[in-house]
Amino acid sequence: MRDQPAETLKNRFWTMNMNTINLNSASLDIDLGSGQPSQFHYVWLRDNCSCSDCTHPDTHERILVTSEIPDDLIALEANVDGDELAIIWSDENHQSRYSMDWLRSHNYSESAFNTDPAAADIQVWDKSLQGNIPTFDYQQIRSDDSVFLSWCEAVRDIGLTIIRNAPLEEGEIERFADYVAVVREVIYDRLHNVRATPGEYNAYNVASTTLELKPHTDMPNYNNPPGVQMFHFLVNESIGGESTAVDGFNIAAKLKHADPDAFQVLATTPVQFRMYSGRGDIIASNPLLTLDEQGEVKVFRFSNQLAQPANMAADKVEAFYRAYRKLGRLIEDHDNRVQFRLETGDIMVTNNLRVMHGRNSYDPSTGGRHLQLSYMDFCDVMSRIRMLKKQAA
Repeated sequence: MRDQPAETLKNRFWTMNMNTINLNSASLDIDLGSGQPSQFHYVWLRDNCSCSDCTHPDTHERILVTSEIPDDLIALEANVDGDELAIIWSDENHQSRYSMDWLRSHNYSESAFNTDPAAADIQVWDKSLQGNIPTFDYQQIRSDDSVFLSWCEAVRDIGLTIIRNAPLEEGEIERFADYVAVVREVIYDRLHNVRATPGEYNAYNVASTTLELKPHTDMPNYNNPPGVQMFHFLVNESIGGESTAVDGFNIAAKLKHADPDAFQVLATTPVQFRMYSGRGDIIASNPLLTLDEQGEVKVFRFSNQLAQPANMAADKVEAFYRAYRKLGRLIEDHDNRVQFRLETGDIMVTNNLRVMHGRNSYDPSTGGRHLQLSYMDFCDVMSRIRMLKKQAA
């Protein structure tokens, strides 16, 4: 059946080992065992050939250049050989083989597939998380990979965790970040200090004052904000200063349900944020809500203190501020937030692409307060999940 034109191949069937193959002009249909045909396009199959000519056998990186696949590519012959689909292509009679398990796990016929072992199970929350924040022991995370994995998954799925009993040593949060992945450096110092005395450290930011710090995400002044933020309390003896947290994914979902138009405005209107210090002056403009291909929020940005004057066409200003204020009121609603006290030795870790954090005002005359913070990229936590699962397999 080689060298036959595409039109003569259309609707031609092969049945071998209970698998039925139907060759069409641009794709094939194959029963993968469910009794229903699954469609795979020729160009997609050819692009994913894993032979040694197309994929490096040692690095598993692609060698085949997609743009070199002929536009008129067809399958000359296709059959099931054991547990593999074997195809001979019109492209110089190139031969490809695909395991049935691989085809099943990459079947895009009915919906997008996800083969990522670190795929999230997102759980949105409101004040009901009060008293139920995932909490871990520092030494157990460092010594037990199963606990370490559970913590990483909680950061991924809940976006807010507390770690107890961390060593009271300066720089420990940086060492912990390096244990999990690597430190993400930003305009702040690599290891940033926040102390109770205003003006002692970096008084260019509200966080280094004793004022209430409204819920916010950090570093929206970057196009790619750090994905994970970590606070380590070396000392927390002051009265007040309770921590607060709000799930931005929950806020966005509520806004979308109550006012889809407002949701769309905030997903399409860039907002400028700026942070500057002696080390730099960083500015970025992005919508507060960044959506994925399914229209779900994947990055939530919000920082009242870092927002710059709105810069948009005059006919968009009223709609933006209507949506912006509605979002802010949801954030301020105490039914949507948790409040808790972090003690000396505690570490709070948040998904900074999702969870807003803040704190109440405090009185520095009532006791010391010194925390150190550091950042990681969220992708590195996902990488750690994959590596831990691979080790446990």
